[in-house]
Amino acid sequence: MNSKARWTIGILLALVIGLGVGIAVIAGDDSDEPETVTVSTEETTETEATEPETTPTETRPSDGGETAPAEPDGSGGLGFD
Repeated sequence: MNSKARWTIGILLALVIGLGVGIAVIAGDDSDEPETVTVSTEETTETEATEPETTPTETRPSDGGETAPAEPDGSGGLGFD
């Protein structure tokens, strides 16, 4: 018997054994738990803040002598709009 046939028989035997074990596990499952999953949902209410939030408006000088915002504006600090 050549080695290719041995490998083929070995792989097929492993598949048969794996399927047999899988079927045994499924057949042995005798739990009384229901198959469905119950998810409970709760109503949530959102409350709004009574005072509006404010952001700081301090400015600092930039390289060109212009004033730049104290907080970054998402331009990567390059000052492009």
